[in-house]
Amino acid sequence: MEHPTEEIVDSTRLRDIRKLVEANNQSSLSSDIIICQIYMESRFDKNAHAQGSSARGLMQLLKAPVRELARLANLAKAPRERRPETELYREADAFHDSPEFVDEATNIRTGTAYLQALIKKNTAAGAKFPIVEAFKDYRGIRNGLYFSKIQAAADKLAASPNSMQILWDMVQ
Repeated sequence: MEHPTEEIVDSTRLRDIRKLVEANNQSSLSSDIIICQIYMESRFDKNAHAQGSSARGLMQLLKAPVRELARLANLAKAPRERRPETELYREADAFHDSPEFVDEATNIRTGTAYLQALIKKNTAAGAKFPIVEAFKDYRGIRNGLYFSKIQAAADKLAASPNSMQILWDMVQ
């Protein structure tokens, strides 16, 4: 960083994000992994929005994962209580497009619930490394580099939990 005040602001934001993750993580993954993923996805900007994509919020969730969470929740209900998928998807899309979706706590809960669903799916499919496969599914890129960068940074962040330098280096 060029200016020490930027580092202070970023370190404060890191502490705020850590508190949010610790309170809202719906996955079996460590807070450090989720923090690194959030930084990789949005640089801690809750209003991040990739042009030409439906990705929104800290965790840059697309509409399709929100629909999938709604579908899975519907399937968990007794058959007579299930709702038509068209109705579920309409509601999921409305939620994704709403201001509530970019609320930081809500976005972390939703993103980590989706990650956990992917871990569960890959575990059930017999994946040797279900977490690695879950991150490949989340990112939509199969080469594994996304998770390897996140994991390496998370390992360092666990030892130095307030270090922004680790996150800056991760995205270089």
